[in-house]
Amino acid sequence: MKNKLLHTALLLLSAVSILISCKKETVKGIDNPDVESATIDSTLKSFYPKPNISATFEGIYSYAFPNAVNGFDINLYWYDPATTHGIYLHFNNNIGDVLVDNDGFILGFDSGIKIDSTTAGKWSNGADGIFSFDYVVNPSTNKGNLAGKGDKYILFRAYSDSAPQEKYYGWVRVTVSANGRNLEIHAIGYQKNPNTALLTGEI
Repeated sequence: MKNKLLHTALLLLSAVSILISCKKETVKGIDNPDVESATIDSTLKSFYPKPNISATFEGIYSYAFPNAVNGFDINLYWYDPATTHGIYLHFNNNIGDVLVDNDGFILGFDSGIKIDSTTAGKWSNGADGIFSFDYVVNPSTNKGNLAGKGDKYILFRAYSDSAPQEKYYGWVRVTVSANGRNLEIHAIGYQKNPNTALLTGEI
């Protein structure tokens, strides 16, 4: 009996020592020291009806990236082109673009998606991306990829006129109402190193 107990104890000690000596695998978290980010938590009205009778354009939000190498800004605005009202994303001086579909609507992504030059979609190449149209006034217009879809990440890259080959990739987490009239910005982040990938949600 004593031998059996001793044998069992030795087996347990061996198992414990194996478990202790095993190297733990580390899982890469969402934190990334090379990513600049900010929580915004802002609901942006899209100015329906028009701000005034003659209005065709109205800025609704602007974000200047802190410590940005090229000092780039993102602007969100309400715009009234000939066909329909809409909420758009715009870069100052056309020093950035956003990932869109073939109709110019901004694509929506989930958390953990790699952002770089190989990400599916097409870059707007300095043109504004469309968040949504006013689907109350224009119910039959293209619904895009964000309206009524809950929290989604949109992908952008920013650069300067003097160094357009240096692309700074980033994301914005947004919610667009099903009627297309309200845009909520939750957070924003970008990779501080040019031409370097990051994941949606990395902070």
